[in-house]
Amino acid sequence: MSSDYQHIREQLQLVIHDYKDAEGYERGQSQNFWTQVFNAYGVAGQTQLKAFEHRLKKDKSQKYVDAFIPKLVMIEQKSRGVDLNKAYNQVSKYYERLSNADKPRYIVLCNFDELWIFDLDNPLNIKEYKCALTDLPKNAEWLGFLVPSTGIMEIIEENPINRQATEMVAKLHQAFINDGVDADELALFLTRLIFCFFADDTGIFGQNNLLHGLLKNHANPDGSNLNEVFSTLFNTLNTENRSSRLPQHYADFAYINGDLFSDTISIPYFDENLYNLVVDCNGLDWSEISPAIFGSMFQSVLDIDSTDNSDDKRREFGAHYTSEKNILKVINSLFLQDLRDEFAKCAKDKPRAIRLYNKLPTLKFFDPACGCGNFLIIAYRELRLLENQLIAQIYGDERGLLDISSMCQVTVDQFYGIEIEPHAAHIARVAMWITDHQLNQATADLFGTTRPTTPIVYSPHITEGNALQIDWESVLAANECDFVMGNPPFIGYTYQSKEQKADMAHVAGDIKKSKTLDYVAGWYIKAMHYMQLVTKQRHHVETAFVSTNSIVQGEHVAVLWQYLLENCGGYINFAHHTFRWTNEGKGVAAVHCVIVGYSTHERQEKTIFSYDDIAADPIPNKAKLINGYLIGSPIVFFDRKNKQVSNENIMAKGSQPTDGGNLLLSNEEYLELLEKEPLTEKYLRPFIGSQEFLNDVKRWCLWFDGVDPIELNKDLAQMPNVVQRLENIKAMRSDSTKKATQKLAATPHLFSEIRQPSSGSYLLVPSVSSENRKYVPIGFFDHTTVCSNLVFSLPHASLYHFGTLSSSMHNAFMRLTAGRLESRYRYSNSIVYNNFPYPFMAEDDSSKATKARDDIAKAAQAVLDARKLYQDGSEDAPTLAKLYNTYMIDPYPELTKAHAALDKTVDKAYGYKGKGDDASRVEFLLKQIAEA
Repeated sequence: MSSDYQHIREQLQLVIHDYKDAEGYERGQSQNFWTQVFNAYGVAGQTQLKAFEHRLKKDKSQKYVDAFIPKLVMIEQKSRGVDLNKAYNQVSKYYERLSNADKPRYIVLCNFDELWIFDLDNPLNIKEYKCALTDLPKNAEWLGFLVPSTGIMEIIEENPINRQATEMVAKLHQAFINDGVDADELALFLTRLIFCFFADDTGIFGQNNLLHGLLKNHANPDGSNLNEVFSTLFNTLNTENRSSRLPQHYADFAYINGDLFSDTISIPYFDENLYNLVVDCNGLDWSEISPAIFGSMFQSVLDIDSTDNSDDKRREFGAHYTSEKNILKVINSLFLQDLRDEFAKCAKDKPRAIRLYNKLPTLKFFDPACGCGNFLIIAYRELRLLENQLIAQIYGDERGLLDISSMCQVTVDQFYGIEIEPHAAHIARVAMWITDHQLNQATADLFGTTRPTTPIVYSPHITEGNALQIDWESVLAANECDFVMGNPPFIGYTYQSKEQKADMAHVAGDIKKSKTLDYVAGWYIKAMHYMQLVTKQRHHVETAFVSTNSIVQGEHVAVLWQYLLENCGGYINFAHHTFRWTNEGKGVAAVHCVIVGYSTHERQEKTIFSYDDIAADPIPNKAKLINGYLIGSPIVFFDRKNKQVSNENIMAKGSQPTDGGNLLLSNEEYLELLEKEPLTEKYLRPFIGSQEFLNDVKRWCLWFDGVDPIELNKDLAQMPNVVQRLENIKAMRSDSTKKATQKLAATPHLFSEIRQPSSGSYLLVPSVSSENRKYVPIGFFDHTTVCSNLVFSLPHASLYHFGTLSSSMHNAFMRLTAGRLESRYRYSNSIVYNNFPYPFMAEDDSSKATKARDDIAKAAQAVLDARKLYQDGSEDAPTLAKLYNTYMIDPYPELTKAHAALDKTVDKAYGYKGKGDDASRVEFLLKQIAEA
């Protein structure tokens, strides 16, 4: 249904009229009332029916929630006159007993006179909406999440204040950079300034608006003494025992400590414009700042090139931060879910609750690539909120009756990080202090009192340096650490600097083929070495990192995970399949990532989170074992092989020109050259790569392989345009920095690498294909069509080969073992094809094998016939790329039908009787391989 709020308002008016003078009896009228409300918003059918049937088990009894839609809303209806505050307490207990997978974002309370809505999006800032029930029609949008086409509203993690504040700080930053201020000292100054802005709005200084008064009453509007004002202020904030002669407008500021103001730094000079910018920044309501978001946004300000004065560039950072939702994916499976599950078991067991309460402050967390501290911030927040729940459960939540200052035992002192960028390290410390203050305020809201924020007693341990060179034990002893987590940098081998390659050699130099690994693998390896250092009995460290999905694909698996799992005795305990890890900034590309939780300790229960769509929510699946491909199957590794495991024909990469484009021609260039120099016709051949094959693009190449050199020289005398192309190639190769390419300048007429089949036909397999295709399109070509280095050729292939490689069985194996180019599949002859087991060994000439090959060949021909049905030569005939794309409504049913028949035939040849999904097929193949 569309969100026609005029219609919804009219329907709600009728509901309100019906219940205006009613008795308002909970049991007798609740379901009828909410049925009418649901109808108004279009909630119908099974969704409405199930909403009234949810039961909560409590010991041996059953409790019913009045209405409940998992993940969306819990509704508690009370009789007229009942206090909704008591109803909130009741429903809060219901909420805690729900599984995390079902917990709703909204809680709705009603007593026929009032309607209260609680938005639980942010646990630190639960939004409340309250109105008289008679006013619900004019506030109809409040329940807009009920509209089926809306569902759960997306969590909005960016408060506009974060963007506004960051843009103002960016203006300050740019103005100082333009004035020649040292970037490193400016970063520390701005970090201190941001802390002061926040402190001035949240009572950290003792009272609010002290900085506002200082700027307004004691700083000159032309900015001439602002340097001196900040110098005195920073010194004051760092001084506990102050001079009696210190002016009162400084003495009023609380002592901060925490080393934030301990170092003496150069403070920039100001003018009237900069003074006004500072005043405007301070005028924002910094109490609404989210440190988990703002830290990364502020870092993006510092990362802006000082030579770039473009307003567009300064705005480009937008909200460039790691999504909290994705951070929670890591920490939930690493430790948070276990803690919450333990808390759920404490409801009637006070000693157990006390043990958990005492356990929380002993846990230590380590992010060895912490950036601005986002993982540490979210982990600390969740731990403190859980501690608040435990305090309330153990001691009660009567406001003002508890000495909370001594009961809040969880501190930022439990959190450790390494960060190579000094600016980010400064931000991480300040963001943790800000988070601590916000959590102290949340505790005060709950209990009436809280732990004092100042002077700062506890500090996070953020070490500045290169995490792959630093001894992690010097930051936090492995015997003291519980969890390692984070989002290390993603840099492929090709793009690594000399320093980064040296880092990898330092960490992984002894590992075979480690030079092919992505930079992030260094953290995986170093974390494993760190976990192996544990000597304390009954203690182990668990690690979970976010990575580009390349580390569980292609040759990375055999290099990295064979070392971690087999050589180091590690276990993968949980994993998230590929999903989109978003940065919310404008123009920031989404990265396709996985999460891997691993340890030297094996969990009894392992979980694999799969995704129906890379942007969807994860679906948990239990597993007995998780291998390096993140599949719940035996531990196997597919390294590069020179021979096909079933002794089938060898697949080769196509020929590489290394010609600067001079041996290759578009169709237009081909026709133009033929017109100018007709003699070239005998040297021109069709040329095909992945793009040409998939999108039906005509290209040509000059092919001189095997040509008699005397005849060629004679012909070149009549082909000046071809001669010029060869001269261009000779010059290009001679200018190369590679000696091998320089040698090729002697034969400019030949491709640099020639692997073209010399006779017959071959089967072409694209090296890269879209992830949106169920099948990688492949096809037959005559040897006279030259295939490029961007495809693979299987010479003398039969319909049996075509059918087997076009099947879902092979494509499932391909998706498991292939590498990725962004999210597209990158096929490999040595890893994918050579490791793929055909249904039979090539030498198997039994009647069973012969019949199965014949059946597959017939089904394969039917696929080719179906293609030809749609590719009929007409101008609008679909390309292979279009034929094999995924569509909501299938436009090519005959091809789909033919592939389904082929899959059935290939499955029969393998003896496979399982489901049609990739996971089941791969599990089958891996068991076959493991048992072979």
